[in-house]
Amino acid sequence: MESSSEDNITSLEDSKSDFDLLEEFMGFKGRALKDLDDAKLDLEKRAAQIQELASKTSEQFGGAIKINTDLKEKITFLQDLISSLSRKNDELEQSNQQLQKHKVENNKLTIDLRKNLEKVVLKEKELELQRDYLTRQVDEKSSELMKSEKLSIIGELASRMAHDLRNPLSTIKNTIEIMESKPKLKIEEKLQYYGRLRRAMNRMSHQVDDVLDFVRTSELKLQPYSVLDIINIVKDSITIPNNVRIIVEQENVRINCDYRKIEAVFTNLLLNAIQAVENKGDVRIRIIDNVQDVLIAFEDSGPGIDPENFGKIYEPLFTTKQIGTGLGLSICKSIIEQHGGSITVKNNPTTFLVRLPKNL
Repeated sequence: MESSSEDNITSLEDSKSDFDLLEEFMGFKGRALKDLDDAKLDLEKRAAQIQELASKTSEQFGGAIKINTDLKEKITFLQDLISSLSRKNDELEQSNQQLQKHKVENNKLTIDLRKNLEKVVLKEKELELQRDYLTRQVDEKSSELMKSEKLSIIGELASRMAHDLRNPLSTIKNTIEIMESKPKLKIEEKLQYYGRLRRAMNRMSHQVDDVLDFVRTSELKLQPYSVLDIINIVKDSITIPNNVRIIVEQENVRINCDYRKIEAVFTNLLLNAIQAVENKGDVRIRIIDNVQDVLIAFEDSGPGIDPENFGKIYEPLFTTKQIGTGLGLSICKSIIEQHGGSITVKNNPTTFLVRLPKNL
């Protein structure tokens, strides 16, 4: 019995020991499973980190590849640039050698030019002396020529005046002789002879006035006048043939001018126009207000001016008329230019265009 109890006790102790072992084993197992779960979680976490690291590494590797490619391209570009610079350097070296060569040549040319310049300076001085001498000679000859031309003009003018005055003087002489031979003249005859004498004297007076106006230059006496009024006064003061029609456009423009001189210009141009239509035709006078200037056109229906005479009509003593001094247009041009204006002429129809400033 004692032996059986001991055996039971021993068996219980053994059973307790096994239970403790089992409980310890279960505790160990639980801890082991927990450790395994923790390890699994840790592994999964590390796997995720490794995956993320692998992804980043892959991106960085791709970036590194791209950087490497860019670097290769830049290295290639730099190599090409270095090669190009090397070629440029060689070309610059060659250009430098050429420049050095040209520099030497230019130095030689400079020396030659200096020598030639010295020769030119000497030649210029020589030519300057010759020029001064020739200038003096030309001045002397020009003075002599001017004196000769003046004497020639005076002689031609005197000859022209003598010729032009001889005709009205002959008319006066013949008329007086006729009147003396007829002591008993009728009033009508006397008026006719007196008219002939008056026309002859007017011709003489006109020719003398032309010559005086040509040789005499007086200062302008400026006052405001109406261009239309001057033209109407001129028109009323001359004899207009019955078959000549004078048409004046009624444009009233005022200018500062020397009345007597402008009246002489308009008289001359109007008489020329009447003579151009051969006492049968139209003469139109147009006045154009041109802001700062006034234009006065004398237009006639005559046959026109010979184109060969266009460059001569303003020359002193030039005339295509059988009577007259040939000074009229020359005097007109001088007076107009003295007023700061100009005169031009054209054909088809024949028109003398006078331009005068309004406020001289």
